[in-house]
Amino acid sequence: MKTKVVPFLLLTAGLSACTMSGPSNLRVHEALLYGGTQERVVWVYGAPQGGAQTSVKLGGVTADLRAQASGGLALPGTLSVNGQATYRLPTTVTAQKLSVTRAPSGLFSVTPQPGASLSAVYYTDGRTWLKLSGVQGTVSGTPVEGLTGAGSLTPEEARALGSELLGQGNLAVAVLSSTSLPDAPLTVEPAPSEYLRTGLYILPNVAVTALPTGGTPSTPTPTTPGGTRLTFTELTSGTQARVTTAGAQVASGAAAVASLYAQAGLSSVPAAVTSALSGNTVVGIFLGQRATGGYSVRVTGVSANTGTLTVTVRVGAPAEGSLTTQVITSPYTIIRVPGTYTRVTLVDERGQPLTTGTGNDR
Repeated sequence: MKTKVVPFLLLTAGLSACTMSGPSNLRVHEALLYGGTQERVVWVYGAPQGGAQTSVKLGGVTADLRAQASGGLALPGTLSVNGQATYRLPTTVTAQKLSVTRAPSGLFSVTPQPGASLSAVYYTDGRTWLKLSGVQGTVSGTPVEGLTGAGSLTPEEARALGSELLGQGNLAVAVLSSTSLPDAPLTVEPAPSEYLRTGLYILPNVAVTALPTGGTPSTPTPTTPGGTRLTFTELTSGTQARVTTAGAQVASGAAAVASLYAQAGLSSVPAAVTSALSGNTVVGIFLGQRATGGYSVRVTGVSANTGTLTVTVRVGAPAEGSLTTQVITSPYTIIRVPGTYTRVTLVDERGQPLTTGTGNDR
């Protein structure tokens, strides 16, 4: 009598097909972002076994893993997930965890909300990062590279996340206790040899009182043929102007400058600015309303020709797929130039007209 073994072979083949091997040395790290940004950012580390492609299950969903793609969050040792540098999921909406304000002295006032469990707080003005000296009360800040030291983030992850969040105005980032996160740990199959997660609360639009300085003069590159190159001083910049349309305005008198600062959403003009108005013109450049964070405007050059200022600006915008705060913003910058002017033209760094604004608030 012959014994049929085909069903057994089919059964074992089926069982083998249901077993997911995944990459070797599989490790999974994730950052759970709440508040201004609601995203779960997952890095998958490892090396494909026996080929250029493998797969894992993340949260019960099969994800294809390949050699890492390019991008700001693509890190050494990680694999691309479904063709992207990281795996993304939305996080649960949570209540505000803290409030932060920055005083003219450069000190910060931090107030955690009732029930919030914070282990650290970071701050960025959109250009550099500070780690605050405490999570409550009046504290100072120390320069730091990105979000270095935040939760269980590796130094590379902390730098990458910090870089992604730059250029979005004044932000505070609070590190949340891992036991207080509203989202459960991500299920991973096969089980990773290491699983780390860090919860961060993003607080956008941190209130900053204008610093009591007159700014530092900058010497730009010539931008307009035939024009006289001028030095300029950046007085302040931000992302919460009351002006919702793009344009520029000039002002020279104290009342006009106060009005310009008010349109930028600032409550007062620093004394160092007011005392240096004689013989100078203040220019406000407004980018207009934008649907998310990640937009910015910066002056890179100023020239003058027959009483008209030509201001060269660099406009920043979030890259596709980048992390952005989900709040309406209106970026602006305010500069001071020597001389008296009543007209201003804005151009981009190629010399092409960006927008034209005139201001007669004098």
